[in-house]
Amino acid sequence: MKITDTINSLQELNFDLKYEVKNNNELYVRINDDQIRKIVLICVDLYKFNYICEFSVGGKETTINCVFSNSKQGYYVICSYVTEKKPIDLSNIIYQNRLFQREINKDFDYKIKEVSGTGAYQVAVGPVHAGIIEPGHFRFSVMGEPIENLEIRLRYKYRGIEKICEDIDANSLNLMFERVSGESSVAYGEVYAILIEKLLDARVSKEIKAFRVVLLELERMYNYLDDLGGIANDIGYSYVAKKFGYFSEVIHQLCERISGSRYMRNAIVPLGINIDFNEDKKNDILKTLKSIKTRVISIIKMSINSVSFLDRVEDAGMVSHSMAKKLCLTGVVARACDLKYDVRVKFPYEIYNEIKKDINIETKGGVFERYKLKARELKDAFNFVEKALTYIKTDIKRDKQEFCLKEGLEAITSVETVKGELVVYGLTGENNKFDRIYFKTPSFTNWTGMSEAVLGEIIPDFPLINKSFNMSYSENDR
Repeated sequence: MKITDTINSLQELNFDLKYEVKNNNELYVRINDDQIRKIVLICVDLYKFNYICEFSVGGKETTINCVFSNSKQGYYVICSYVTEKKPIDLSNIIYQNRLFQREINKDFDYKIKEVSGTGAYQVAVGPVHAGIIEPGHFRFSVMGEPIENLEIRLRYKYRGIEKICEDIDANSLNLMFERVSGESSVAYGEVYAILIEKLLDARVSKEIKAFRVVLLELERMYNYLDDLGGIANDIGYSYVAKKFGYFSEVIHQLCERISGSRYMRNAIVPLGINIDFNEDKKNDILKTLKSIKTRVISIIKMSINSVSFLDRVEDAGMVSHSMAKKLCLTGVVARACDLKYDVRVKFPYEIYNEIKKDINIETKGGVFERYKLKARELKDAFNFVEKALTYIKTDIKRDKQEFCLKEGLEAITSVETVKGELVVYGLTGENNKFDRIYFKTPSFTNWTGMSEAVLGEIIPDFPLINKSFNMSYSENDR
């Protein structure tokens, strides 16, 4: 169903709707608040659109935006209505709507479920943890040994980033984007660049597109090396853990040599690239990756052929396909549950439409499936970097251009981070600033998946399941 087909279908309903297509792949539908439930039901049940998020846009009156996507045709549908009260509850149609409603209403009064009966007790963990990690509170309700319920409380380090973004000139805003979640700095810089280029209807050269993919996939490499090592570490497989940690450090050092930053910050900027790239750096990448690729693959094989390793990871932390869909899971966590969705394929950006054709999936939705998928994504990243470098025939010069945004422009865009689908909405205001920036981060919905994955497991397996998800606290506490 193309955008025009959706418009024609909605017009047949004889509702009082207003339509506007923006940026080629965004359909904005303005709705009366008494019609929103019917329209949402049609989008979900009849059109089979994917529910992405819901957020508010302030001003003289509050507008609520419900965002859907048609991943088969590659466009977004934004259903908007104005309200003077709280947003209309859609949770009986879309289960995860309650998450976004709670954020809009600023309702963070956590009501802990209580268990009772013989052998019932609760175990509270955090928000201060033994490791050097961010704060989060986990309350386990246990009957004997199996976990009956897990309550996760986050937002201890809420920073108000979306509000801060409204006070920063658009030419410097990429720096704030990159600090939403440090381990995905490149992906956040990329989504900002795409957002600005979409608002300005601007294009960059094929070489710059290819170089951006190189940076994105290097980021994917060191993250998944750390994830695989973390899973091995949590079951006491120290040899594999140390090897993956070493390979991750090799990639970090490579990133610093080519960009000046271990996390490649301030490298991707709107309308260009903020670092020089030449033949020496290209050869450095190829040589470094060649030196570790075979060893990485051998360590992966070693782990999945280990009986003691398989004994811990197989059939642990399971999430069903239907539950993953209900919880709006994304990224590797979703693809491990047989949800075939990857932004690089469904909403391709840069040169991904030329180098990535397939989506890696598993079916059982457990720790082992997430491990295997991250290993496969890691192998793909090596190949994508090599392919992307073939597109770069000449030296790339640092090119950071100043730009000016007109007031009243809006756009929505997405990228595939190491955690999953990151969606960003931007509405421009005065003085080259934004009136509204909204982040729908992958971890925001994926945290609820972990509450499902631990049910029926024992508390000692929680660290393993947690590491296989490896969600970001800071993405939730933005």
